Amino acid sequence: MIRVAHILQCMAERSGGPVQVARGLGDGVASLGGKVRYLTAASEEDMAELVSRRPEIRCYGMSWPRAWFRSPGLAKDLVSGIGSIDLLHVHEVWSHPVYAAAKIARRSGTPCVLTPHGELEPWRVRNRLLKHLKKRAYLSLLGQRMLRGVDCLHAITPREVDGFRRAGYRGPVSIVPNGIDPEPFARLPDPREADLRWPPLRGRRVVLFLARLQKEKGLDQLIPAWKKLTDRGSYDDAMLVLAGPDDRGHRRVVEALVQRNGVASRVLLTGMVRGQEKMSLVSRADVYTLPSYSEGFSMSVLENLAAGKPMLITPGCNFPEVAEAGAGLCVPPSADALAEALGRLLDMSESERIAMGRRGQQLVRRGYTWEIAARRMLTVYRCILNGREIPLHPEPAAASQRAA
Repeated sequence: MIRVAHILQCMAERSGGPVQVARGLGDGVASLGGKVRYLTAASEEDMAELVSRRPEIRCYGMSWPRAWFRSPGLAKDLVSGIGSIDLLHVHEVWSHPVYAAAKIARRSGTPCVLTPHGELEPWRVRNRLLKHLKKRAYLSLLGQRMLRGVDCLHAITPREVDGFRRAGYRGPVSIVPNGIDPEPFARLPDPREADLRWPPLRGRRVVLFLARLQKEKGLDQLIPAWKKLTDRGSYDDAMLVLAGPDDRGHRRVVEALVQRNGVASRVLLTGMVRGQEKMSLVSRADVYTLPSYSEGFSMSVLENLAAGKPMLITPGCNFPEVAEAGAGLCVPPSADALAEALGRLLDMSESERIAMGRRGQQLVRRGYTWEIAARRMLTVYRCILNGREIPLHPEPAAASQRAA
């Protein structure tokens, strides 16, 4: 039985993709017979929520500097309990729990896998890291030491591998895309629930953006594109829904863009949505879009594919299979290209949208479930533990194999 500990800086739901990935992979390996635990720094509020919901999550308080999620208690417990762990799987790059876990793994000889979650993807390095002196210094000093000490970097997309090499990492890499449990998205609520919650949606065609409000998501091009499109009379019934939490104050930038482009009556900002509210918005959407400059591998894209939604994404989403499968369109993140593509999707007949959505659902079930992702990761774990060569593209462990 493989004993794996996942280490995260935060496991609250608002932390988004990294939490979903850690849980998806961990729960998938546990379902195959592995023993999985999660260690995370947490605020008092997060502790109460997490411990009551997931007893296998061990939460630790934070000390100064809290922005680094510094948690001496987590590090201390990990040192004392490292003998009961076969392998550490650490997530993201810029936090004390990750740095401490990698250091403990190196000193104890415990194998360690690191998933950066897109933080070393080339666009982010060019546009965020190089402008952020603290992170630049961190990568040059502590980060390099951490990278040298891990046994494997887990890339979610092929594009990430180039970022790893630019960051100075020369060790093994395995590409294991994210997964999803498609079943909840095959049983969506009545779309009228969204109309009751947000009356401006009534009688409108809906384009849904469901992600954090942050610079790399391409909203600086999507909002001008929305003006170009909806200024045409045949699209004046369409509503763009921007659903997601504010990231570092970027919502103010988005609101200013909406006002400057004169589309306030055709854009709805909902803030963060979760649970039934989120599912009702997905159900209500006619089209889903994520016009990102840079993604790891978007869980929101997978969710909306599983829900059968026609899709508009950009090359920065790192998911060319969407267009190749006929499940949506992939265009450059420019206002003109986005406006034209949105028009094409909204002009489709209902039968065409249903057919496109079904192709997306088939794409997810063929290759992007958590079971498939966990079996691929289990192959990586076994190669590390047994001293075998770590494959770049691991095959899923056979269904007959358990996490033994």
